[in-house]
Amino acid sequence: MKVYIRFLTLFFLPMGILLGCGKADVEETAEQVPTEQIAIEGTEVEDYSALSYSGLEVLAYEGDSQAQIMLGRKLEYGDEETAQNFTEALSWYQMASDSGDYDGTCALGYFYLTGTGVEQNLDKAEELFNTAIDGGVDNAKVGLARVILTRGEYLANLDEQDTEENIAAEDDEKDSDDTASEQESDDLDKVVELLTDAAKADDLDGQYYLGFIYEHGLGVALDYSKAFDYYSRVTRSESMALQDQDSINYSNIALGLMYIKGHGVEVDEDTALEHFETASENGSAKASYYIGQMYESGVGVDRDYEKAMEYYLLAADKDYAPALNQIGYLYYNGYGVDVDFASAVYYQKLAALQGYAIAQVNLGFLYENGYGVERNLETALSYYEMAADSGYEGATEAVVRVKAQINEKL
Repeated sequence: MKVYIRFLTLFFLPMGILLGCGKADVEETAEQVPTEQIAIEGTEVEDYSALSYSGLEVLAYEGDSQAQIMLGRKLEYGDEETAQNFTEALSWYQMASDSGDYDGTCALGYFYLTGTGVEQNLDKAEELFNTAIDGGVDNAKVGLARVILTRGEYLANLDEQDTEENIAAEDDEKDSDDTASEQESDDLDKVVELLTDAAKADDLDGQYYLGFIYEHGLGVALDYSKAFDYYSRVTRSESMALQDQDSINYSNIALGLMYIKGHGVEVDEDTALEHFETASENGSAKASYYIGQMYESGVGVDRDYEKAMEYYLLAADKDYAPALNQIGYLYYNGYGVDVDFASAVYYQKLAALQGYAIAQVNLGFLYENGYGVERNLETALSYYEMAADSGYEGATEAVVRVKAQINEKL
C-alpha cells in the first residue's frame, strides 16, 4: 500500500517588469541609437531610472539623494543588472534620509518594519514613518498602518504573504468581530484612516491594503465589492516603478483568489488564471505557485503535473518555501517525475530552513519512517517540535507519538 506524505493542497481545504536609419541615409544623418541619459553637473536629471548603476553611483556619491534612493530601489528589488542586496540598499536609503530626503526615510521605515537587512524594530519604524508623513510622503501612511497591524498582531491569521491562504471557495462568509476591545477598535480606526488617505493620494500600496482590510473585515465591515474595486484600481496602474510592483502583483493575486472563491464575483477560473499569470510574468513567486496549484489539482485547467512542476520550479528559483515543499511532494509520490525520496528530502529541507511548518512536518514524517533518509526518531522529533512551536495543527500529536516510540527503545 502506498503511503502518502502529508502536505498542503490549498484548493480543497475548508476554511489562508519590469530605429535605425536606412543605408542610404548614413552619409547624411548619424544613426540614432538609444543611449543612457548622461547627468552633467549643474543639469537636472529627468529620469533617474534611465541611468545605469554606475551613473547613479556618480550622482549618489556627489550627494544626489534621488540617485541614492534609486540605487536603494535597485538593490532592494534587484533587476537584470543589479543583484539584490538588502544591506547595501539600507545604506543608500540611510544616506538619503540623513540628507533630509523623506522618501529615503520612508524606505528605511519599511526595512525596520519587516526586519529586512536589519533587526526588526517597530518603534524605530514608527518614528521613521511619522517623520516621513510630516515631510509629505503619502506612502509612509501605509507603513504606519502596517506598524499598527503588526504590533497588534491583527494579521496573525490573515498575513497577505502567508502561503497557507486557502484558494478554495469558502461556504461561509466571515463576520466582523463585534467584541473587539476599545484599544483594538482605536487601532483599526487609525489604520483605516491612514490607508484611506494614502489611497486617495493614488498610492498603490494604500489602495492594495485598503482592499485587503475590506476583504477581511479588519476595522471595517467585510465588503468584497469594495475590496475588488481597490484591487482592480491597482491592477489597472501602468506604473513601472520598482516600489509599485509588489502591490500590483499582490492585487492581481488577490483578484485571482476572489475569482477562484467566488468572493464578490462569479467563480471564473479562467480569469483567475489570467491574474495569476500576469503577476507571475511580473516576477511573483507566489503567483507562480498558485498556477502550479491549479495544474496540480486540475482547477480550471487539465491536471498536468509536469506543468505544475514547471511553475513550482519558477517559484523555487526565488526560494519560495511552499513551492519547494510542493516539489518535494511531487518527487515523493512520483507525480510528473520518477519517485525520488532523496530529492523529496532535499526540497523539504530547503523549505523547512525557512521555518515553513508544513515542510517541517513532512521531514518529521520522512525521518520517522525512513523514507529517503536513514530512520532517525530523534531527528523526526526535532522537526515535529519545530512545527509544533509554530502552532501547526497536528504537530503536537506527532511529537507525542514519536516520544513514545523513543521511550519504547530505551
